[in-house]
Parts: sequence; structure tokens; C-alpha cells
Amino acid sequence: MTGRLSVLLAEDDDPLRALLQELLAQRGFVVHATARGDEAVEVARSVEIHVSVLDFHLPGLTGVQVLRQIAADRRVTPSILISGEARQEQIDEAAPFGLVEFLRKPLDLARLRQSLDVLERAHATLRKGSRASGDGRWPLPRDPRGRRALDRSPRRPGHDTDRTDPRRSNGGDQHPTG
Repeated sequence: MTGRLSVLLAEDDDPLRALLQELLAQRGFVVHATARGDEAVEVARSVEIHVSVLDFHLPGLTGVQVLRQIAADRRVTPSILISGEARQEQIDEAAPFGLVEFLRKPLDLARLRQSLDVLERAHATLRKGSRASGDGRWPLPRDPRGRRALDRSPRRPGHDTDRTDPRRSNGGDQHPTG
């Protein structure tokens, strides 16, 4: 493939979707943005999508349902899922359908940037003909403790400073997620 990566962005919070769309475009992605899960599936059917960034709780279809439908229609697509309220079993349900990263809201934009790097590597791995491991997950780098690079733990107060929580002020990238 030549050219830029095409990303499907589905987020129902308008200001957050606009921020994510701008961030993705600045990184060189061709962004196809929507506010609804069912619309995201239609977009994926009409254009080639290389990677996706999906809110878990969307009107129409959930982020996991979108991933499942894209996988059934075309192929598994490396994806980031974001949510402030998803339970662990819901996150695990997405793994066979391309989940590369899970991020909790409020979004830590530095962590999001790292996750986009991982997403690009997952796409490159797919392009080289590698497949997801037997558990349906992508071959990802491991953290220093040997765990997969997924952010599944709840945020600890004061743990990260580059968050989207408007109550924190560090002069960095912040955006309220509502």
C-alpha cells in the first residue's frame, strides 16, 4: 500500500471527536469520522479502512459490534477502543476483532499518541502478512513486566498528568470528555 493510513473514527461526543479528528489528521491519517456505530459500519463498507479508533458506547451499535461487523464484512482491523465505563469482560470481548489498545476516559493524550504508534505498527505487521496470535490479539510489544501493551487498569488519582480532565491543569494537551 502506498499513501497514508485510513482511520475510522467513531465518537459521539462532538468536541472530543473534533479533537481526535484533528490529532489524527496532524499525524497524517486520512480520517473518516462519524458519531454513530451503525454509520461507522457503513463508512467501513464504502472506503478502505486500515485502522480504527472507536468509542465503546455509541448510538446505533457499540464499538465492539462495529469491530465484529467490520471483521465479518472484510477483515479484522487493528483498533483502539475508548470508554469511561466499559467493564473488563466487555473489553475482552473485543480482542478477537482487532483490539490493539483500550484507553479509559478521560483520555490521556500522551497515552493516545503512544497507542496510535502501536496501531500503526499493528497495521504494518498485518501488511507484512503476519497474523494475530491464536487468541485473536495482535503481536504487540510488552511492558517491562512482560504484559501486553494494553491499558486495562482503572486510572489511579494523580498517576498521569497529561489527561483530558479539565480539572487538571498542567498546560499540556487536555480535553473534557463529558
